[in-house]
Amino acid sequence: MKNIEILAPVGSMEVLEAAIQAGCDAIYCALPSFGARAYANNFTWEQMKEVLARCHSLNIKVHVTMNTLLFEQEIEQAYQQAKRLHEMGVDALIVQDLGLIHLLHERLPELVVHASTQLSVTQVEQIEQLKTLGVKRVVLARECSLEQVKAAVQTGMEVEVFVHGAICICYSGQCLFSSIEYDRSGNRGMCAQPCRMPYKLYQDGKPVLENEQYFLSPKDLSLIEQVKELEELGVCSIKIEGRMKSREYVYECVHQVYEVLHGKTLGKKELKELQVTFNRGFTKGHLYDQRGNALMNTQTSNHQGILIGHVIGQNGKRVRVKLQDSLYQNDGIRFVWKTGALGFRLNYLYDTQGKLIAQAKAGQIVEINMKDRLPAQTKVLKTIDATLQKEIEQTIEKKQRKVSVSCHLACKGPGYPLECTLSENGHCVTWISEELADVAKNRPCDEEVLRRQFSKTKDSFIEIQSFHFALDAPFFFPLGALNHIRNQAIDAFYKEKTKTSPIVEKMYDVPITPHQVQGKHWIQEHIHSSMEGLADLRYNVTNSYAIACLLKLGFSCVELSLECKDADLKAMLTGFKKRYGFDAPVMSYVYGKRRLMIMNHCVINTALRDGQRKNCALCHMHSFYLKGKDQKEYLLEGDAKCHMCIFEKEAWNALDKIAYYKQLGIQNFHLFFLREDALKKAKILQEFQARVQE
Repeated sequence: MKNIEILAPVGSMEVLEAAIQAGCDAIYCALPSFGARAYANNFTWEQMKEVLARCHSLNIKVHVTMNTLLFEQEIEQAYQQAKRLHEMGVDALIVQDLGLIHLLHERLPELVVHASTQLSVTQVEQIEQLKTLGVKRVVLARECSLEQVKAAVQTGMEVEVFVHGAICICYSGQCLFSSIEYDRSGNRGMCAQPCRMPYKLYQDGKPVLENEQYFLSPKDLSLIEQVKELEELGVCSIKIEGRMKSREYVYECVHQVYEVLHGKTLGKKELKELQVTFNRGFTKGHLYDQRGNALMNTQTSNHQGILIGHVIGQNGKRVRVKLQDSLYQNDGIRFVWKTGALGFRLNYLYDTQGKLIAQAKAGQIVEINMKDRLPAQTKVLKTIDATLQKEIEQTIEKKQRKVSVSCHLACKGPGYPLECTLSENGHCVTWISEELADVAKNRPCDEEVLRRQFSKTKDSFIEIQSFHFALDAPFFFPLGALNHIRNQAIDAFYKEKTKTSPIVEKMYDVPITPHQVQGKHWIQEHIHSSMEGLADLRYNVTNSYAIACLLKLGFSCVELSLECKDADLKAMLTGFKKRYGFDAPVMSYVYGKRRLMIMNHCVINTALRDGQRKNCALCHMHSFYLKGKDQKEYLLEGDAKCHMCIFEKEAWNALDKIAYYKQLGIQNFHLFFLREDALKKAKILQEFQARVQE
């Protein structure tokens, strides 16, 4: 039997039912605020109550994502939301913002907090820091290797790992591409997905390839066949991505993980079912050191479904297709050729005689309405399997997941009540009937009668696994009375399973004093000829509690996030000084090309060599950049460990804001030089010195 948690994504009530019936042990979902999928169908408060009751009655845990960065003016609202969820009995919150983690640890000490993958946790040192903040589980960065997973498990922290679904090519939580270029912060749930857009690659100012490619778009992760290995490593939870995905996707993913954990080997049929629910191609990802085209799908960034045939000709206003897999009326299909694609639901399907048909098998030639002529050998993909959709829908309706309980029935005889005790997994309820037993004139209510009537739990959330009896003398209850007693006992047991307990709330009283943190004012300059340090992972600091958190962890100076606008900076630093009584020791970025992404992947090596990133150094010998459809250009820079960074092409200059920043109490400034010549650098430094001395 498995002892690892299957964690399913849930974005609606119908998807919740799919996850439950497929065999999940826990689900993760969100409210409309503070979740990293702002465009998902997130739950209302009333729906969240239903979700918690439904799941807890079946021993399924509920994790709520509050994994966005928080600005100063949002932190109290986020705290109140977390408190209310805690009162409602949520099993854990998944959190990115260090300030919120710190605040929850200090004020709601019994609330279980999981560190989001947005914190980019790859190292043991990070896990040890999170332990001091009361974090109970860490969702590892998807860039981790198996060795890093092993090391994380050995810290004693609960470890959660993604095993299926979409992945970001940038380290999660480190991407500023969408925020800076499109004013839609990925760290705040509004990503514009620039990684799924096509680009042209240029070397020394000349295009490397004729056509645009999806250089930043990875395949979807699929480690379903490896989940037993992760279980043996000591991973406590395996996570499926997809809070915006379909019911069929969630059911299929959870069901297949469940089957593998229970000893089943997946075959071609199961792989096709996974592919048709959603895939951009599958990869085993960084966990199994997949690189280059084994990791990326540079040809397209959307759902690929499965290949079911090719165009072989045209018959008037119909295109003729030779099938290599089955096709059914109402399937979703897409035609893909070199210069275009077209997709739709298949309303009409014909044989070669022009007769309407409902289905066709592999090997058949069919005709499909198409007014435009398509090139021969155009691919035909099945992107929606209507038959599979119907099968899953029927399976969900047919299945009734229940909890197995023990039932103890006791009665002393006529004139006494019937006592029904239901127990399971530490929960126990005894229901004493209002009705009193009669004298048994004919057949008494013996064990057989009671077992038969109390086993009728079809419409409830329980099934009776075992019966125990204490019947002191013959007695009689009408069958209707027995049914009523059974139902009342089940209702009482449901209330027991779904009840909440009082929470512990403390006042925030964390002393931070100047002598603990104050250091010399200093200027940090980066002049990277070797590129060392470019790929450092950074904490995002957007509120005063996050500053305090890092100071408590031993940091002497905290760099503020580039996500912050002037009003955010002012609110954060004002809030810090009001609470702790002194100016926060922080640093602000005032000049340089801002890093938009950091990847454990090399665009250049994948495009020009084999993608293995060995003995390459191309990025140090030539100048490379990407150009998007909007004609914006982005620099590519690699470090000694083959991490690739994307920078904006022109330096961001906020030197004119230094006087304002100093008024806010900021005394430390970050200048970053990348590809500036000596004259440009000297000019910038001269202007900087003049402004800090004003």
